Amino acid sequence: MGLMERKKEEAERVRKLDYKCATDKQYREWRVAARNSRPSMSAWFCTDCTPAYQKKMLEQGKCARPDIKFKLDEDGGCAGFVPFLINARSLSI
Repeated sequence: MGLMERKKEEAERVRKLDYKCATDKQYREWRVAARNSRPSMSAWFCTDCTPAYQKKMLEQGKCARPDIKFKLDEDGGCAGFVPFLINARSLSI
């Protein structure tokens, strides 16, 4: 499966998620902010989470995306990512 197919599959999966980790208001506010900032395709709701909040939601059984990983970005902030989108190039060779 190529990268575009993986991205489409991931986008479809995200549309079907039930975000028990956030209130409807939190999710609506995030969507407005995401539209205003025009994020890349990889900037989904769960990639804006934090490791500490993800851990808390995992303990409560509310985490929708336990597969999201985190790394420090260039300016020292924490960035969440979907592992297969980062490594897709090496997988397709």
